[in-house]
Amino acid sequence: MDKKVYAGIDLGGTKILAVLTDENGTKLRHAETSTNAAEGEEAVIGRMIALLREMLEPGEKLASIGVATAGTLNAAEGIVATAANLGWHQVPLGKKLENAFGVPVRLENDANAAAYGEWAAGAGKGTQDCVYVTVSTGIGAGIVSSGKLIRGRDSSAGELGHITLDWNGPRCPCGNVGCVELYASGTAIGRAGQRLAAERPEEAATLLAIAGGAAITSRHVAEAAAAGDGLSLGVLREAGRALGTALVSIIHMTNPEAIVLGGGASAIGEPLLGPMREAIADLGIASMAADVRIVSPLLGKEAGAIGAALLVAKG
Repeated sequence: MDKKVYAGIDLGGTKILAVLTDENGTKLRHAETSTNAAEGEEAVIGRMIALLREMLEPGEKLASIGVATAGTLNAAEGIVATAANLGWHQVPLGKKLENAFGVPVRLENDANAAAYGEWAAGAGKGTQDCVYVTVSTGIGAGIVSSGKLIRGRDSSAGELGHITLDWNGPRCPCGNVGCVELYASGTAIGRAGQRLAAERPEEAATLLAIAGGAAITSRHVAEAAAAGDGLSLGVLREAGRALGTALVSIIHMTNPEAIVLGGGASAIGEPLLGPMREAIADLGIASMAADVRIVSPLLGKEAGAIGAALLVAKG
């Protein structure tokens, strides 16, 4: 009898990452390839199909496919409604994959899929209530409550990056003002470093030297902070406080057992995470905030693909 395996695909603007798992989410193998979105949707879908076919070994039978992707989805119809990173509009991805493999296909928002993956098979395993937060170019979240993924009406729940921190703050590209992303994302950290270095170049000598004439990014700020640069440490302190303030809202709204904190900016470490924890302790309702575990992800870049696979495997 053929062994059943479950496929998960994380469809990104630059790469396609696929995994095969067993029904418990244990990864059997993974592979990835470039998206090359400029070649058009048919070429991208063709690469997804080819990648999965290459991954299957003799004696294995594909049982289902889950796809994690950014953008807005009509998950019930298997349609990617809009995906700016791919240039897609109303693409029936689910139907095309179903036709290719003859198995059930499910589409899921990438942050939600990563949240489910970490909850079911990663750092949140064993909890009933868990929030996954990714801090990178932007800030997003996925919420598992009482063992169920919270999607919202159109799978857009978890937009932590667009909660207002300052109603007198600057306008965000989303249309809101004073959004968390404007203060605590990797983009915001780089932007703050760039602004302060221009205003106070004598204090930013280390940061400017590390950037080497390039536009300052969060990576440059993190490296300068690790070298003891006071200006960069101040940037990260402010971003950490902003992130902690946002997490207090999540804690008060969802009352989680654990928050899994992922994304590139979260790897900065204590210069960012120390002020974040201080803000949670200062601002959170003690009975709700004190026992929340804030943990690092275990599944890394494969969280979305594994989560997508499991969402279909577990129904």
